[in-house]
Amino acid sequence: MQNKKNLFIAIGIISTIIGSYFFLGRNRPEATEPAKINVVIVGTNAEYPPFSFIHENQITGFDIDIIKEACARLNKQCEIQDKPFDALIPEVQLGKIHVIAAGMTPTAEREKQVFFTRPHYSGDPLILISPKSAPIMSVEELNGKNVIVNEGFTADRYISSLTGPNIKRFPAVSEGFLALKSGRGDVFVTAESSVQDYFKLHDRNDFEIVPIENQMETYALVVSKKYPELFANLDKIIGDMLEDGTIATLKAKWNLK
Repeated sequence: MQNKKNLFIAIGIISTIIGSYFFLGRNRPEATEPAKINVVIVGTNAEYPPFSFIHENQITGFDIDIIKEACARLNKQCEIQDKPFDALIPEVQLGKIHVIAAGMTPTAEREKQVFFTRPHYSGDPLILISPKSAPIMSVEELNGKNVIVNEGFTADRYISSLTGPNIKRFPAVSEGFLALKSGRGDVFVTAESSVQDYFKLHDRNDFEIVPIENQMETYALVVSKKYPELFANLDKIIGDMLEDGTIATLKAKWNLK
């Protein structure tokens, strides 16, 4: 009788464990897609022309046009929020924003944290910008130099991988460019596309501009891993926009090669 009683107790404990397992499995947040999204919340850093910047009190740019067109094809509203660049990945991980449209480059480290759609723009070279009066012609000359980069951008990661440069980080491209002009650094390393608007205001002939060999930017939209269905839809739409010429038209609009 005692053995039978122990058997019933054991069965009860096992049933409780199994029931708890399935209950918890059904209720873990990561196990299911969140509720249907009607408004896609898009984070950007509006200090990176021509991809994302403020013009006449409106956030505009190449990446902004792309995500707005993608949302239109999804038949969803699009809400753009301007945020510090280094806050974008953490906020999309938490699901506070659904998508990042901010000229962001896919990396192996970032891909552990977020989804990247297929790239919508590639081949944007990193360049060395230095004064004509003190030109820097190669990466080998950066040893001991004050090198200006934008914090968290590809140029920052690349220069940080080198031994010798003294890195000076600034949050925005405009600040990096002005730091170079005011003599707070010897050279500014950035993507070529990011400074094209500044050369409309400042004489390009005052600077030595040298592409860095084999260092190219690639840009894609970023989607929270909490929203795999949204990611799949956006990834397909980017493919459609590449095929139907929409992205080519937008590149021409924003004077991108």
